[in-house]
Amino acid sequence: MADYIHVPAGAPAVHKLDVTVDEQDFRTGSLKLIKRLRPHWKPSEVKMKMFTDGITNKLFGCYVGEAMEDMVLVRIYGHKTELFVDRDNEVKSFRVLQAHKCAPRLYCTFNNGLCYEFMQGTALDPEHIRQSQFFRLIARQLAKYHAIHAHNGWVPKSNLWLKMGKYFSLIPTEFEDTALNLRFEREVPSSRKLQEEMGWMKESLSDLGSPVVLCHNDLLCKNIIFNENGTRHLNLDRQEKAGVPWVSW
Repeated sequence: MADYIHVPAGAPAVHKLDVTVDEQDFRTGSLKLIKRLRPHWKPSEVKMKMFTDGITNKLFGCYVGEAMEDMVLVRIYGHKTELFVDRDNEVKSFRVLQAHKCAPRLYCTFNNGLCYEFMQGTALDPEHIRQSQFFRLIARQLAKYHAIHAHNGWVPKSNLWLKMGKYFSLIPTEFEDTALNLRFEREVPSSRKLQEEMGWMKESLSDLGSPVVLCHNDLLCKNIIFNENGTRHLNLDRQEKAGVPWVSW
């Protein structure tokens, strides 16, 4: 059994560029990337647009002219996110999903992030996903994910408890800030209580027979991109948490 994602033979290679992009001076580092990815662009004409919906990462787009069809997205990994996000697995997920037309093109990785294709469309809000025209499209796109065989013939094994155990190992026990620590103690269940609940879930849910499939695992509204130009279709952004839990999760 396998709990990892296998990249099929023939999948396009992804170049690793020895560039580090400083969050405080992202233009300098980004232009080094653009020089490799879009050598015909003049550095003085490159514009940059910051996207502010991210929680853990910094994301901005590089483009020239007024049209943004050829925009290159540059994502800078958040501080210490490597503690709970497997970056090698993220690249594998990107490549597998791209091969099945379920993800944008991954142009390259760099020392503290990656560059990928901009997806035209609108990031959805909660009021959108309640509408049948959208939740039906979301269901169809998720079905495509779940139908992908990414285990090289192995029977997939859920990695849910392994990932949850990793998250639990990162939970703080207290904060130096007094007010923050009081709020933490008042509003967040104790680590012992959470561990007990996870133990109950593991015992109760592991043997229900739900299929183990490739899942997105980060389906926030802003990660759902709707494009109504031409054929109405929908894409899912942010592949970093993709993995193989039970489909019911």
